[in-house]
Amino acid sequence: MPPAFWFPAPTTQVWVARTLNPERSVGELELIGRVAERAGLQSVESALAAVVASLRERFQYPPGEWDKTRAPAITPVREYLVGDVRPSLVATFVAMALILLIACVNVAALMLGQIGSRSNEMAVRAALGAGRRRLVQQLAAEALIVGMLAGAIGALLAAASFGLLVRSLPLGALAESATLDWTLFWSAMAVALLASALVALVPSLALWRASLNATLASARTGGISTRGGRLEGGLVVAQIALAVILAAGAGLLIRSVTNLRAIDAGVGVAGVAVLDATVPTQLNADERRRLYLNALTSLQAMPGVRAAAATQRLPLRGSSDNWGVSIPSRPDVTGQTTAVRIVTHDYFETLGIRVRAGRGFLPTDRPGTERVVVVNETLATRYFAGEDPIGRVLNTGFDASGERIVGVVEDVAEARLTDPPGPARYMLYEQVPGAILPATTFVLRAQGDVDVPALIAAARGTLARDAPRLAVSRVSTLQMVFDEAVGPAGQVVTLVSLLAVLALVLGAIGVYGMISHFVTRRTREYGIRIALGLPPAQVVTHVLGRGLRLVALGVVAGVAAALASTRLLASLLHDVSATDLPALAGAVTALLLAGSLAAVIPARRASRTDPAVVLREQ
Repeated sequence: MPPAFWFPAPTTQVWVARTLNPERSVGELELIGRVAERAGLQSVESALAAVVASLRERFQYPPGEWDKTRAPAITPVREYLVGDVRPSLVATFVAMALILLIACVNVAALMLGQIGSRSNEMAVRAALGAGRRRLVQQLAAEALIVGMLAGAIGALLAAASFGLLVRSLPLGALAESATLDWTLFWSAMAVALLASALVALVPSLALWRASLNATLASARTGGISTRGGRLEGGLVVAQIALAVILAAGAGLLIRSVTNLRAIDAGVGVAGVAVLDATVPTQLNADERRRLYLNALTSLQAMPGVRAAAATQRLPLRGSSDNWGVSIPSRPDVTGQTTAVRIVTHDYFETLGIRVRAGRGFLPTDRPGTERVVVVNETLATRYFAGEDPIGRVLNTGFDASGERIVGVVEDVAEARLTDPPGPARYMLYEQVPGAILPATTFVLRAQGDVDVPALIAAARGTLARDAPRLAVSRVSTLQMVFDEAVGPAGQVVTLVSLLAVLALVLGAIGVYGMISHFVTRRTREYGIRIALGLPPAQVVTHVLGRGLRLVALGVVAGVAAALASTRLLASLLHDVSATDLPALAGAVTALLLAGSLAAVIPARRASRTDPAVVLREQ
């Protein structure tokens, strides 16, 4: 399990009623409602339409993000709190279902091959009076015993690694409430027993249709019939096809996540600790500002801290805090908004944001001095194209003097990682009157090789000692924030990739088992052929050719199925087509290599058959 400080510590929450001002037109509140029992979300759409109509009658909203009527929608509270985890969960469950199916087909093929090697045993049992029903019951009992043992071992492994499993699944905030209970255990055991029953069905049908008397009369080890060999080969083809689907999906996710991680977010994510904090809502803006700045001073004095800053909106955590803007020298700019980030002096250094022109904030930028603002490159390009923005004035509405631009910094992914850059400006805590919210985020860049988790633990202790009125609600690292911003594909790529590797291994085992049984059934034939002068190399070619034909058939079927099914991953992909050729080529190459290597071993064994031993046994 991860260290305890990775999770938010319990805090006391106090709910205070707020008096609503019907004349206030700032859209800072969200409506929350509970749908009547047995009623769906569609039942409140008429009420939502009435609210939107009322807003349009009462207010004249400017175009853009400030228009509260432009995209009315109802969001389920679970989705609002944890996001839409359905695409990533569906991808994970489909991958697990494919692995389970591959494993079932694999075991069924191996049991079918075992039936071939045990054909004399079954024939003798039948000759001694055992009916086909009794023989089928024996196979079913063997499969159920194997299934129960496998289920028990799997349950023990799942219990031992439950924390790792939960962190590997795309559960979001739901992971904190995930528990291992008896319902989950018995559900898993039921799946294992059901899979065992399905596995036993294939060899049971082959045994039921076999001619046991002919097998005993021929005294050969050729299997129950040639039909069994064809069925076994069909199962191997199915395994390879399913493995291609899973490997292709994993390849698409890997390419997508690689593209996402290659995006320049504009911040240096390594070695940065993040602490989200809140203060009592009863404090006014000036009291909150002083509390935050005093706490920041304590954090900056900590050993191992290279730089520390505070911000009211951390990058990569969704868009918000957008304010209107006007430019005295540009009267044509009306009804425009930009992202506003209220930060402290060392914010750019702490997050590794590069200054492209001018300067960042200096210690001399204090209350009572000229208000200054730093803008990003997109804002400078959009509103001051072909001009030098340094020294120009923006007006946020605090007073007529506005804020003077002193620097331009690189674009930062303020909202989502894949969003195009938008105009943003940075203002100082000390110079923004009346706009300090009860929540803020402290960021600390560690010195050198300082352990970030240890730094977080020390920071929590420092805040508890020096700022007891401030509560730390959540801790993480900037790397973790970036990983979350990568999205559902980043959450499932590791697990799906591991499942794809497992599918390759199972596919190789299936090919090996089928070819091995094929060689065993033809041992006498190969011995006679070699005795008559057939070169061992031709035996290898014959056996290997049979294995490669099965693999090729499986690959062709798998590619066709993958082209039809990988479109289900479209919502998880970034800058990658659902029919991406490199991903398909990688899956095909991996399966061909695995299948070839699996077929080589029994092929070499067949080529080394000793004719004298074979003829002596006959």
